[in-house]
Amino acid sequence: MKRTQYSVARVEIISTHLTEVIHDLRLVDVADYIAFIRCELFGNIADIVNSATELTFYPDTLTFGLGGEYTLDWNSTPKVMLDLEFSNMGVNAYFRLTLLADATEIDLHHVRFSETGKSPADNTALLAAAFDNARLPQLTAPK
Repeated sequence: MKRTQYSVARVEIISTHLTEVIHDLRLVDVADYIAFIRCELFGNIADIVNSATELTFYPDTLTFGLGGEYTLDWNSTPKVMLDLEFSNMGVNAYFRLTLLADATEIDLHHVRFSETGKSPADNTALLAAAFDNARLPQLTAPK
């Protein structure tokens, strides 16, 4: 997606809401991701993504998009790229999550709104509201 002020804001919304999920995805060894992608065992990655999202998002709001790649050579650290899909409140976002040794990147491919707002800023607010609504309530221990 072409970088605009709105796409940058939308990527920030997505990355803020994925913090816990990314942490959980990193619990899986990078060699496992590479093996699953190389052998086209995308169902295994879908299970990992479902497990990583089950404590943060309602079921089927954030899913694996059945696509992924990796970069692995002798001169650099591994890089795993997973296609993810978000769907809630008539908002669909398609993006690629890149896991690197010391960083994470999100490449937003497309956002679709079933009912658009009056401006791109309104649409960005719809995306934020959809992510907020998709999150499970977090339980806290009584004091």
